[in-house]
Amino acid sequence: MALAIEKLSNLYTSERTALTREQADAAHLAAKREYFLGSDAPKVALALEECARRSAAFARLATLDVVRVTDLGAGVGATSVGFLAWLAAARADAGCTARVCVKFHALEHGEPAARAYEASVKTAATEAGIDLALQIEARDFRRFTPNACDLILCQTALNELLHGPAHEATTVQMVALWAQAAPLLLIEPALKSTTRALMQLRDSLLEFATAHVVAPCLHQKRCPMLERQGDWCHEARVIEPTPRVAALDRIVGRRDERALYAFLAMAPGSAPTSPRVELRLVTDTLGSRGKTERLLCGSDGALRLVRLLDREVRDGNRAFLDRERGAVVSIDPLPANDRITPETSVA
Repeated sequence: MALAIEKLSNLYTSERTALTREQADAAHLAAKREYFLGSDAPKVALALEECARRSAAFARLATLDVVRVTDLGAGVGATSVGFLAWLAAARADAGCTARVCVKFHALEHGEPAARAYEASVKTAATEAGIDLALQIEARDFRRFTPNACDLILCQTALNELLHGPAHEATTVQMVALWAQAAPLLLIEPALKSTTRALMQLRDSLLEFATAHVVAPCLHQKRCPMLERQGDWCHEARVIEPTPRVAALDRIVGRRDERALYAFLAMAPGSAPTSPRVELRLVTDTLGSRGKTERLLCGSDGALRLVRLLDREVRDGNRAFLDRERGAVVSIDPLPANDRITPETSVA
């Protein structure tokens, strides 16, 4: 299993031209079911947790009696399982005790993966205490036309269409229709090539679609990180792996205890406005002699390289050092010279 995981991981990273041809291999399907399902599902729950905090369109999903979800490129079920985990937790936090039914419309081109999807999602729904209705289609999601649904999900399926100008315009138009029809969550690998392609798609969608960005961006302006060739905006969140994933990680040695992913969440209509300037930590800490620096992307659309001198660290500004990549913070007062002082509050 570890060998199959390692080979499939290489297909996703350095051998992407062979991915479509080989990913339906039986060993790769087993690797997806036994490993990647458990490691990819938490990414969906993490992204939805933030989206629900930032957007009424996402928050309302936890209050519905029936939730209609479309999963595009559904694979063996990681994305739908992640949604069920988030929904169960969100309803518990909100004190919802009534049974909820999730109606999944899953599109997966490979029939073996579609069968694995059904088994995975049924098991997850039973564990979560959620009623389930499944419509599974073994077909290409590029021919999907948005219909009545409450949420559209697409994980690690879109990136193959984001490389090369031949696909770019068609892909933007396709995703724009999704974003205009329902809240949309796209998740891609946290690789430089796939993430920057997702960032470029984001900018194109803001010009083309009647929808707004919910997360990770705090603004609706052009992505300032695209101007810096070495940057790509991705998440690195500490999670507790399942026992199976942890055991295989020890053999493969391919990752730490963080979920690494890039995502884009959008919702129909215009973005709400807020006078407060928020900032997202878009890098880990960048240590240098006598100080710590981090790159922050603000709700005003500005990218800032902010620094904190070691001798000026206080309890009130320590969050600048401690919070993980992707966290949203406020800095008061916002320093004009991008230097945090002992008197600055970081919350």
